[in-house]
Amino acid sequence: MSHPVRTLLIENGGIDAAHCEGAAFEALCAAERRRLGAQSDEDLARRLRADETALHAFVAQVAVPETWFFRYPMSFEALHAHLEGRDRPVRMASIGCATGQEAYAAAATALAALGPGGSVSVEAFDRNPAAIDVARRAAWTGSLALRGSAPAWAQSWIRIEPNGAWIHPHVKAAVTCTHVRSSAHMIQALDGRSFDVILCRNLLIYLDGPTRDALVAAMVRALPVGGLLMLGHAERVDLGPSWHRDERAESFSWHRGELPPLVPQPRGTALPTDSGVRPGPATTSVGRRAAATTPPAGQPSASTARVDGEHRDGAQSEPIDGTTLAQQVDAIFLRAEAAMATNDHVRAHELLEQVVYLAPQHDLAMLALASVAERLGRIDDARRWRTRAQRAAARGGNAT
Repeated sequence: MSHPVRTLLIENGGIDAAHCEGAAFEALCAAERRRLGAQSDEDLARRLRADETALHAFVAQVAVPETWFFRYPMSFEALHAHLEGRDRPVRMASIGCATGQEAYAAAATALAALGPGGSVSVEAFDRNPAAIDVARRAAWTGSLALRGSAPAWAQSWIRIEPNGAWIHPHVKAAVTCTHVRSSAHMIQALDGRSFDVILCRNLLIYLDGPTRDALVAAMVRALPVGGLLMLGHAERVDLGPSWHRDERAESFSWHRGELPPLVPQPRGTALPTDSGVRPGPATTSVGRRAAATTPPAGQPSASTARVDGEHRDGAQSEPIDGTTLAQQVDAIFLRAEAAMATNDHVRAHELLEQVVYLAPQHDLAMLALASVAERLGRIDDARRWRTRAQRAAARGGNAT
């Protein structure tokens, strides 16, 4: 017979079963039974299921919400270098933020890189309401909570002192803390969103395989070309060929570059699984995917693609300012994102189809199409677009 509390954590928290067994887990259950006055593990599971606060507090003992300021210092050096000199707003997400020190450190890093006039926003998510409350108040006490020290370039924005942390008002204003009920809720919160940087440190190691894969996929969908994903030292994920690891040792950060050009293959011929081509850094000024400047055989050229008319998929083309196909694709994709942001899913669908027509291996557009199709109730279309996106990202075939 399966352990009832173990079953509850796996079903409701997506917690890896390996963290819900052994003497340590049994000791936690025994202590919680005494605290709540439960007569058995079955009774404990019922009480936890009925009390969300108690459940989150118990999960926090299994998946320890450990965080501190500027944890993994080289990660923040990588983040500072990644953002330095930008002249546009920076949007970041801290997933599994615990008590929030990481979110405020990220905001301070971005402001240090952009300067006093920089526009920075950090959305911090966690499923533990008590931890989120601490993060919102930005009031930490105790040596464990106040570990770490701010780099010299961040001292104007944040200082860690023995009795507390001084946070610049601009840093505080940049951070928004959100309670999510579950991993599924977290994934839902990411869908249709776009961030320049996502931090998710030592959370994935506590999740079961399907939950972990779904969260990684959601983060990948939310990071366009030029994005940065910051993980923990213990996480091992396969992000695909468009990602490359930051060169700094112990930064645990991955940059999203452009996919290598898709080489046309004879019909029925599979592409090799490893072409040996490493993706380069992003090249577009707005941080979006740039399509290949030469379309595949049989596709319209950059000049003919600009005229109004019916595309093969039925999407209407619009004149786009710009001299290259890459610029046109960028502009259409930005319009699609704007439509998604205002919940104009029909318009977003039309624009995204144009992107995929002009750039057949644009996996981000395909994933966005899957998300939009789901919202329009077109479940079969959503599955089709996700499959095409996976094939394009893995370079396993022509995505036309």
